[in-house]
Amino acid sequence: MATLAHRNLNNAIALKNILLATDFAVSANRAVPFALSLADHYGAKLYAAHVIPEETYVFARPESLERILKETRDYAEYKLNQLAAPIKERGRSCEVLVGDGDIAKVLTEFVQKCEADLVIVGTSSRTGLGKVLLGSVAEEIIRESPCPVLAVGPHVLAEASAGFQSIVYATDFSPESLHAADYAFSLAREYQAHLTVLHVVEGILRNSPHLALQLNEQRLRELIPLDTDLPCEPEVIVEIGPVGKRILSVAAELSADIIVMGVRGAGAFAQTASHFGSIAHEVVSRATCPVLTVGDTKREHD
Repeated sequence: MATLAHRNLNNAIALKNILLATDFAVSANRAVPFALSLADHYGAKLYAAHVIPEETYVFARPESLERILKETRDYAEYKLNQLAAPIKERGRSCEVLVGDGDIAKVLTEFVQKCEADLVIVGTSSRTGLGKVLLGSVAEEIIRESPCPVLAVGPHVLAEASAGFQSIVYATDFSPESLHAADYAFSLAREYQAHLTVLHVVEGILRNSPHLALQLNEQRLRELIPLDTDLPCEPEVIVEIGPVGKRILSVAAELSADIIVMGVRGAGAFAQTASHFGSIAHEVVSRATCPVLTVGDTKREHD
């Protein structure tokens, strides 16, 4: 098995612009404290965005369309300004963005326009990631976003104000998950957090299980920079079993404040998805802490 060279992760990830996507539902509101906390910590500009879905006006009579859109837009701006008020009071910049149409497409346009470094969304509990605005649409945002997405799921217990003291980085050694390593190590340095680097081997190892575990542990150690500048050496864990369940279990055992993992592009959250994409769906849906999903570098620069 080929080994991986030690990664050079000396450059910190900058969060200059953060986009909070909300539909004003309770599920979306859970993401607000994390957006405020990160914007405060990094001194980032916060964009609070809402997209009026097409179903709001698609069946409106032509003579009523303009009025309906104006009233809906005015209400959305009012709600966003309420959301933005606390961070403005702390002297931070926060701009509200309202659009209409295809939600994921418009939000992607917002990301590009604002040069967002991070999108934050709250997700519902209905059928996995759900079938509401930031439920099924959150799946599409996570899958297609040109920048990483912090998903705050329905079971999150972690307090945003506490920061990230325990970070679990889960990798399957795919390009996307290796790119996520940059974010995991950068966050660990920024918050001087305990970092756990995790790989889960699915199924039962019948042939040389001890050797297989050793080889995977070595691969994980080669992901760790020679100079981590962390308060303690990252912990390396190799688990065997159902991947999503083991990631969630390890995160729970370590009282993780955030899980960092890679996701693939189109189709990543479908039931017939590629391996780690479908795992990301399970983890985001059930995690008791936020999940930072990171795509590949190509999508970030398209």
